[in-house]
Amino acid sequence: MTQELLFDLENNAKEWLALSLSISSAERVSFGNVHDRFFARYGPNFMAHVYRTAIEQVLPNLPGDARSQVLDAFQQAMDEAIQKQAYALPTPSDCSACHSRKF
Repeated sequence: MTQELLFDLENNAKEWLALSLSISSAERVSFGNVHDRFFARYGPNFMAHVYRTAIEQVLPNLPGDARSQVLDAFQQAMDEAIQKQAYALPTPSDCSACHSRKF
C-alpha cells in the first residue's frame, strides 16, 4: 500500500467514527426525550418494566461479546446507582438532572 492510500484509509476511518458518534448523540437525545416523557407520565415502576422487557428481548439476539458488554454496563450502572442511593424513587426532575449531565 502506498502512503497516500494509508492516509486516505485513516481519514475515512476517522470520518466514519465521527459519523457514528454524531448518530449516537442524536439517538441519545431522542432516547432521553422518550424516557423523560414516559417517566413523567407513568412513573418508575412502568419504566422498570419497560427496561426489563427490552433487555430480556435483546440479550438472546446478541453475540457473546455484545451480550457481555450489555450485562457489564448494566452491572456498573446498578453499582453506581446503589452508591449514589439513586434507588430512592427519583422525581422526574431528578431523573432529568441526572441524565442531562451524562449526555
